[in-house]
Amino acid sequence: GCQNGYELYITQIEQIRSIEYENKQSISNMVLQYDLIENGTQEKPRRDPTVPYWSLWNTPSYAFKSPSPMMVFSIGQSEQYGYYKKVTNWSSTFDSDLAEEIANPERLALGTLDFNFVFIYLCPILMIVLLFNVGGLEKDLKIDHLVYLQSISKRQWLINRFLFYLVIIISLVFILLLFYAVFSGSIKKEPGNLINLFFNIFLYILLWLVPFYIINYYGKGSADHAIKMISMWLLFCIVIPGFVHQLTSIKYPTNYMTDYLDVSREKSNEIFKLSIDSLEMKLLEEFPRLSKTTYGADTTNNTSIINRSVSALINLLNKDVALKIEKTNENKNSFIKKFNLINPITSIQNRLNFFAKTDYYAYKAYRKKIQSIIDKKIDLILYDTWNKITVDKQRYIVYVEKFN
Repeated sequence: GCQNGYELYITQIEQIRSIEYENKQSISNMVLQYDLIENGTQEKPRRDPTVPYWSLWNTPSYAFKSPSPMMVFSIGQSEQYGYYKKVTNWSSTFDSDLAEEIANPERLALGTLDFNFVFIYLCPILMIVLLFNVGGLEKDLKIDHLVYLQSISKRQWLINRFLFYLVIIISLVFILLLFYAVFSGSIKKEPGNLINLFFNIFLYILLWLVPFYIINYYGKGSADHAIKMISMWLLFCIVIPGFVHQLTSIKYPTNYMTDYLDVSREKSNEIFKLSIDSLEMKLLEEFPRLSKTTYGADTTNNTSIINRSVSALINLLNKDVALKIEKTNENKNSFIKKFNLINPITSIQNRLNFFAKTDYYAYKAYRKKIQSIIDKKIDLILYDTWNKITVDKQRYIVYVEKFN
């Protein structure tokens, strides 16, 4: 599980570095092109880079969700969502390229096997295997009273036996974690999150150990212990999470996002059908500062300026849709959190995802970052276009620095 997480972490790091290298090459090529245009040795192409719209289109503006080295321990949602995006003025926070495509069934089968899953669901089974006959074997052989004739009580004898296995399990898990913590660099880069991870792992093991102790203390034998332990595992790992998931699915159906996006598309088509005069009036209504620009003070119409500004109106629609989607997500998360006391397995899983920065809120912050880049790009397009600015090499470098 840790190896899968580590390989995904390395893959994402290398991909981001590759994109950053390509961006530097693209910037160098554009700077050279500006030099050639300004020297008169090259004609302006159809997509004129001296026009703010096309200059900003050619300005690399990527949003990255840099992976945390803690991803080694919990892949979380990182297999479902993208971690880099080329942001344009037509982008939104729910574009299709933000969802990772499953390459093949093999990746689907192997990719979900991370430390978080293995530990949460299989560690209790390991504990059942180790503990079901502690005290049970003596009861099966009818020699339990002989054990307690020694100078030790039943309670103390069981506690000592359980502590022995607790030390073995904790040592096994922590040694493996420390190896990958050093390997991935999380022990140096994120020691706080690593300590929190260890602490939550310890609490989770105790969460199972205490009821298992009670079962063994009052149980009638190995078979009785095993049945009760397995029933407890099925209840907390399968039945309750499934019940909560079903309730959530009924209250918050998964097709709501499609409905919102359809509304957004319909409203976008209405905007595209508007005349130039209507578009100009709508732009001035939504962005009052445009009236103080060079074109805003001009009485003549310029179709190209208006057409290059339409993405600002579409962005407002996308932001409105995104706000509704995020609000629904928040309501859904709040509903799930109400069951944390009776559904500790899901709660612990989410905690580990939080420390690994692969949970819902990590990707929500990533979407906010994307939206801020979209807003910045549209703001530059609008005001530089309406001010009829001609972009030269120096102005292009300013653009680059704003998105660096």
